[in-house]
Amino acid sequence: MRALVRSLADSLILDAQAELQPAPWVYTAAIRSSADLVASLTGIACLARELGFTRDPETLYADDGCSASYHVDHAQQAISLAVTCHPLRETVSLALSGVSRDDTYASFQQVEATLFGCC
Repeated sequence: MRALVRSLADSLILDAQAELQPAPWVYTAAIRSSADLVASLTGIACLARELGFTRDPETLYADDGCSASYHVDHAQQAISLAVTCHPLRETVSLALSGVSRDDTYASFQQVEATLFGCC
């Protein structure tokens, strides 16, 4: 038993020499919107596809069905998009995350301009 506990403890200790993976870059924005939930999600999904976000899309609805989040990954880049629509609070927020600062920020600017325009 003692050997098992020691083995488990040793497996949890990180190698000090191991190269740490960089944290992802995350960019966010939000706007006020009075659009209904279905219209918002439909538009977001369509525009996201046009921008290359086509991998593993999913829509998660709140228990009350009054708000939802849409998640999708970019087909060619290591970038993920998450958009949350909450019509009762009149908000739409987006977050873009990726491992390359420059690629993620450039994509964020494009997504923000496409989804939110000049708000």
